[in-house]
Amino acid sequence: MSALRIALVACANGLGHIRRMLSLSLALRDAGASPTLIAPKSAVQRLSEIYEVPLPNIINHEITIRNAPWLKSDANCWTDDFPCLDSFDEVVSDNLIEILALRPRAWLSGTFFWHMALRQFPQHRALRAEELLALYRPRMIASKLFAAPYLAQKTELHKIGLYALGNIIRINGRRDILISCGKGGGARAVTQRTLKKIASGLQPGTSTLWVEPDLHRDEMPGWIRRASFKTTMYHRLAVAVIRPGVGTVTDCLAAGAKLFMFYESDDSEMQHNAEQITINQLGNAFPSPEDAWFAALDYLSALQKKNLPPIIESTLDFNGATQATSLLLADQSRDCILNK
Repeated sequence: MSALRIALVACANGLGHIRRMLSLSLALRDAGASPTLIAPKSAVQRLSEIYEVPLPNIINHEITIRNAPWLKSDANCWTDDFPCLDSFDEVVSDNLIEILALRPRAWLSGTFFWHMALRQFPQHRALRAEELLALYRPRMIASKLFAAPYLAQKTELHKIGLYALGNIIRINGRRDILISCGKGGGARAVTQRTLKKIASGLQPGTSTLWVEPDLHRDEMPGWIRRASFKTTMYHRLAVAVIRPGVGTVTDCLAAGAKLFMFYESDDSEMQHNAEQITINQLGNAFPSPEDAWFAALDYLSALQKKNLPPIIESTLDFNGATQATSLLLADQSRDCILNK
């Protein structure tokens, strides 16, 4: 019997969506399936190097949502020039509802819908997304920590753990700090201004500050370094000042770092993620990266003076990729039985 052929379609808005599908591809491969990741090849290669994991089969294709031409006008949808899916037994589409027009039985993946999260999402595109959801009520896989409440109303929802990549290792004596705003949203300019102020001040103790690579400047002091986002960097973190995208949050939580979050006021996805992290006592949200920075310094100082307990070992579930694989393979087995 040939291996199950599964297409994993990743939205290219930042690396988080591709990261999730890369994690799933590895779990599927280990289970004997034949996954193919449809995403920008350069981004997949970068993630493969960062996490030191093998490259999957790749179809080099980019789908973006924020600021995409089809989002701003009546241009054709991204599905019109999409690679043919006829050779695949299953399709998983991360945050891309429109795949249902090509493959009605496709699985959806993610924790939110773009037309619900973006305030400027065009009405006609939002109506089309709702039509597809109502027509097909798709099966959907979402990490239970971050799944938006409306997903259960619009899909056949399956909640799983977080998608870990790389080894989960926690060490004592961590003291480093991460500042990251990711690629999405409008937080980059204010983060850059905050970093300029930080760079003009004193080093916080003996901590290294890891910053978003393209926000690093050569004139910054030596204790401020470009973030590698490799597991070796995460293992050194005590705190993280971040915009709470699921990918970076997952890596920080897996390392046991305390989260100090900031985000744009008009981004409901980031707001929901921050609320869930706060509710679960894994971090706190602040109005700006500067406020989050000072709160992180206070926490780090108290931690090092032993005025706070050590960071609690997380009981979070990081087996999302394996659980998603079980769902996909079990569903395909049911289809085989029904078709006999």
